[in-house]
Amino acid sequence: MVMANRRVFAPSDIFSVVQGANALWLASANTKATHMLPPLVFEPYFRPQVWGATRLQRLLGKPLPPGDRFGESWEVSAHPLHVSRVAEGPFAGASLTQLWDLHRREFLGLRSHERSDWPQRSRFPLLVKLLDCHEPLSVQVHPDDQAAGELLGEPNGKTEAWVVLHAEPGSRIYAGLKEGVCRGDLEQHLDQGDVTDCLHSFEPRSGDGLLIEAGTVHAVGGGVLMVEVQQTSDATFRLFDWNRISSDGHPRELHRSQSLRSIHFDIGPVSPIQLAPRRCETCHDEDLLLSCDYFSLSRVNLRNSIRSLDEEPLALWLVMSGQTDLSSDATGYDRSFVAGETVLIPGHSRGLRWSADQATLLRVEPKTEAIR
Repeated sequence: MVMANRRVFAPSDIFSVVQGANALWLASANTKATHMLPPLVFEPYFRPQVWGATRLQRLLGKPLPPGDRFGESWEVSAHPLHVSRVAEGPFAGASLTQLWDLHRREFLGLRSHERSDWPQRSRFPLLVKLLDCHEPLSVQVHPDDQAAGELLGEPNGKTEAWVVLHAEPGSRIYAGLKEGVCRGDLEQHLDQGDVTDCLHSFEPRSGDGLLIEAGTVHAVGGGVLMVEVQQTSDATFRLFDWNRISSDGHPRELHRSQSLRSIHFDIGPVSPIQLAPRRCETCHDEDLLLSCDYFSLSRVNLRNSIRSLDEEPLALWLVMSGQTDLSSDATGYDRSFVAGETVLIPGHSRGLRWSADQATLLRVEPKTEAIR
């Protein structure tokens, strides 16, 4: 069972649809002629969650609607629950799905004579979110590709990664089962009403990276603001919810059977990856944070420096801290980005560069295996 969504906030009126269609028609001709797409910034979608709050606005400047607790800002998405729309530029109003279907080769930066290994019948492979985990998230598991097909009839499962932006003192992340915990142990603790003793946990720090492979039992204990990168899926099975009662006076639905079928009991404790800071006053450094079959994440630090993007693969960039400029002398593109903003840069873009006095960015590169 996929967790149900509550109220949504996204541009879906008739004007937006018509505007998007016009933008797509007008801009597509130039894109086909030049074989290039511009950098794409999308409108965020704010998803209410019982465990959310207001830090997406307070710490990252997101324009949250009043009167609710928001746990997620979907920055880039082709998931049917919400498909991102371009916020600005020649494609303003167009959806990511429309662009991906019409301009796959331009997204990938392929020349007219080059062949693509990426299947034509596929959706954009990754979903990028910002999470305000103000209160504890449920103990949960995401199915792998096979389990997602068998249990939900979905094309793929959900491997994800977290990068911590802010953590309150005493906050906890739960990632993986403790060494030696088997299915029988977990079921016994579920029957007793508390699985905490089965879970590996640690106190997170800003900058921590964590790969949560499909089949990994995990949760967040509250007090954490993070980036989440995942396969395009919303498949989540809730195993345990801390005996919490929701606003309607009832506990939230649990998915014990599906969870137990999805858990990979051979996955033990999952520890965070923390990159050591580098010391230089005028440089940029780039380090691979983590990699899996579906994507890789790298941290890029800029200090009074420039980072060229010439001839690179398709990537999503999110500003983790500071302010940075993205510009191109060739096209005249020039825009500043601040912490919490995300941009999709198509493959083999020419002339683009990042520049900053001091900023840290997260670079997310999808892999061919992510396409279904």
